[in-house]
Amino acid sequence: MSPCDKKHEILAIIPARGGSKGIPRKNIKELCGKPLIAYSIEVALKTKKIDRVLVSTDDEEIAEISKNYGADVPFLRPKEIAQDRSNLLDTINFTLSRLGETGYRPYVLVILYPTHPFRSVALLNFLLQQAQNGHSQVNTAKKIVHDPCSLFQRSLDRKLKPLLTSPKIPDPSPGEIFFKHSGLFHSMTYGGRTKNYLHILENPIQWLDIDTPDDFHLAEEVIKNNLFDFSNDPA
Repeated sequence: MSPCDKKHEILAIIPARGGSKGIPRKNIKELCGKPLIAYSIEVALKTKKIDRVLVSTDDEEIAEISKNYGADVPFLRPKEIAQDRSNLLDTINFTLSRLGETGYRPYVLVILYPTHPFRSVALLNFLLQQAQNGHSQVNTAKKIVHDPCSLFQRSLDRKLKPLLTSPKIPDPSPGEIFFKHSGLFHSMTYGGRTKNYLHILENPIQWLDIDTPDDFHLAEEVIKNNLFDFSNDPA
């Protein structure tokens, strides 16, 4: 029986390109004794619902390290779709196309960004069950402290401008809560029959997306002080 014959084959893709601006070589920078990407690989491999863990990278060193931690790296990603502004969809399409050449087609595709080290086996199993239940997409989201209308961004001339400028945006109601999509988990189910499922992450540790040295230091403190259970945190 070929892999594509498995009715509920679940493939996890960890996209990890070699270039990174804020933290050089971020995806393989050591975090408390092992490379950052290892946290995503290990939890995916421990999640019994996931049948295959594949790292998509353009970088030979990342590929070798990923293989050492048990991930599958059957080919390298072309440089033209591994740039700062490259679209994740291009990476997904390229990967599925290459896998399709061998007759492989997953039932559920899961994207796990390596910059989110704080996932648990329990949470992944819970979210994957939602995908297996037929939800077309399963995503995670986190609370944001400020409403979008209060946020500013700095322009190229170093001036602060409102992030949202549309006059149609209403003022937030007292006590209104806002959410933002998180890269902790995203899945797509081929042939999914029901509407999308959105899971709100209540544990602030899981909100951490490592992008700066300060983020990295915070992640180190979480691990050193045993503040996160990688196996059994509540879903």
